[in-house]
Amino acid sequence: MKVETYLKQGIMLDQRINYQLRKLAELRENACSIPAVMPKGGKVQTSPDGNAPFVRALMRMEEQEERINREIELLVELKDQIREVIGQVEDDNLQMVLAFKYLEGMSFEEIGEILHAAKTTIIRWHRRAINQIRLPEDAIFTRFRL
Repeated sequence: MKVETYLKQGIMLDQRINYQLRKLAELRENACSIPAVMPKGGKVQTSPDGNAPFVRALMRMEEQEERINREIELLVELKDQIREVIGQVEDDNLQMVLAFKYLEGMSFEEIGEILHAAKTTIIRWHRRAINQIRLPEDAIFTRFRL
């Protein structure tokens, strides 16, 4: 895989993590709103496994919460790894170009304004920085699942 393809994963990491955290908050909110009303006659309908419907719903929510937590952990680990990969570059300006481009999602023009350099200079620095990077053997690649 190309270095740029790997680094591009970093552009949306914060949004992806926040999305997963919102899903997690919704799950927890739903867990608190499951009714536990006793039906007429005082008997609770159970499934073959002996669990009431609200218990099964809570179990499904817990499984989904665990899956979301694993996804968040992977995304945070990927972000840390991308930062380490960018840290391989020795020149601070080159590091900043990569961080702004792949962690902040900025354009070359925006980076140039911040670093007080022309767009062509930023593109040249970007190319130099990319050429200095070697991906780790255990590089993390992820696909975002909704």
